[in-house]
Amino acid sequence: MPFLGGVGAKFSHNLCFSLLSMVLGEACSIPNDDTLAGKAKDPAHLYQQNMIESIGSPEEIVKLKQSYGAWMVDLGNRTDEKIWIAEHFTGHIIKEYQDLNALWNGNYTTIELPWSYYGCGHAIYNNALYYQRVGRNIVVKQERNQERKPKNCLSIGKCSRMYLFSTSKSYFSIAVDENGLWVMYLSWPDAHIMVAEVDEETFSVLRHINTTYPQSKAGNAFVAGGVLYITDKNHMHVAFAFDLLLSPGSNATLVPVLAMLSYNWLNKHLHTWEHGFLIQYPVHFLV
Repeated sequence: MPFLGGVGAKFSHNLCFSLLSMVLGEACSIPNDDTLAGKAKDPAHLYQQNMIESIGSPEEIVKLKQSYGAWMVDLGNRTDEKIWIAEHFTGHIIKEYQDLNALWNGNYTTIELPWSYYGCGHAIYNNALYYQRVGRNIVVKQERNQERKPKNCLSIGKCSRMYLFSTSKSYFSIAVDENGLWVMYLSWPDAHIMVAEVDEETFSVLRHINTTYPQSKAGNAFVAGGVLYITDKNHMHVAFAFDLLLSPGSNATLVPVLAMLSYNWLNKHLHTWEHGFLIQYPVHFLV
């Protein structure tokens, strides 16, 4: 189901909502976190370069059978046209398509993971798949073409029976933007949205950021330009924008999302999985 439209709806409507003129939601406090010291940038520069101004009209890529899943491209390689699909919110098979034509024609090879994944918050970055191992509060870094079980496993947060985002059946959501690798998870027991900045090479946490935004109000989220955008529970707008580099809280407006939401910084598009529809939306930044 595309944003604000029915299943199979034609995408003739314009979804260019201004993040500046339509301010909704509640303001959230700035966390008192001394690990953010030295990360601040000039606010004016950050505002002009990093904030999203609007989201363009959706483009349907393909319709699949599963209501839940994740579709991914390598966010560290501009020239790689491959597409990877993880169907459903748990499984151990990843489908690899050489390009869009292969996806449309249903031509793929399969990759069998040593451990099953859970959720719809996976990511591929610099030839490695990052995913949550089922039944564990760890994120696995699985190098492509790696036959043995990976040794790169990162424990993040404490075990929680509460989903990070209930509509995506995810306990973790892994994001990649221009600044690198981020992992979203829940604090416990207060259930606030947390973000871990992860060093890709050492696969270790550089810092934990508490946005103080309650899970009970969050629908889904993505990271773009160092800013975390959180949608409301009903997927009708972005209720909260949090600068992970400067760390102020602010409000913004966007459009809804369902199972999966991630940002492709290489071509500046949002990728979503909406009731089996693989959709992408162009993102326009302030200039």
